[in-house]
Amino acid sequence: MHWFLLFAISFFSATVQTVTGFGYGIIVMSLFPFFLPMQQALAISTVMSLCLNIAILSRRWRSIQYKQVWLPVLCASFGAFAGMALIAEHPSPVYKRVLGVFLMLLAVWFVWLKDRVRLRPTLLSSAAVGTVAGACGGLFSISGPPMVLYYVAVLDDVEQYMATTQCFFLLNNIVLIVLRNALGLWPSGIGAGCLAALGGLLCGYFLGGAIFRRVDQKHLRQLVYVIMALSGLSIALGL
Repeated sequence: MHWFLLFAISFFSATVQTVTGFGYGIIVMSLFPFFLPMQQALAISTVMSLCLNIAILSRRWRSIQYKQVWLPVLCASFGAFAGMALIAEHPSPVYKRVLGVFLMLLAVWFVWLKDRVRLRPTLLSSAAVGTVAGACGGLFSISGPPMVLYYVAVLDDVEQYMATTQCFFLLNNIVLIVLRNALGLWPSGIGAGCLAALGGLLCGYFLGGAIFRRVDQKHLRQLVYVIMALSGLSIALGL
């Protein structure tokens, strides 16, 4: 049963990210903790996100704006280390409930505040957003939302936005995997789960590519926000 859930959730999440540029980590980390230990959910999410980044970039790598990547990735590395060091030093089930609250806050942000706040593309903002994204990635394997807000402000071209966000996510996920292993936070026995999730990811990637320019992205994102809010509430309450 777990393998089917991993496949189905990964399929839907990959479809959403291929169409919108983000969402894989948010959706899987909204749902995986219901039936997987937290560290396994984090590890599978990170590996699968990396695979999806590579797949999306295979078609769009020429549009990467590298000058918008290096500083956020560097700062994200420090943020990720801080987040993982906190978990390693003070392991506690409370982090699962913190994840639930974080997901609910993200839903509120995207529904009511996203269009009212626009980041200015400065070195300071890119460093700050990169650090926050890295910390969120280290704690929850969700580094996308802060960087999406930044790249929406910096990049007007859709192809450049898609390619640059995926490049950041790819490099950041590599950092997360290296740090998790170095800090002894990488769980064993995730191979079968990764294979099940990978099958769903590949199917979702091809479906998302087919509907990239045809789907109503506004309605799709609203569905993601609803899932995020409800799952966050359930996780926070320990249901």
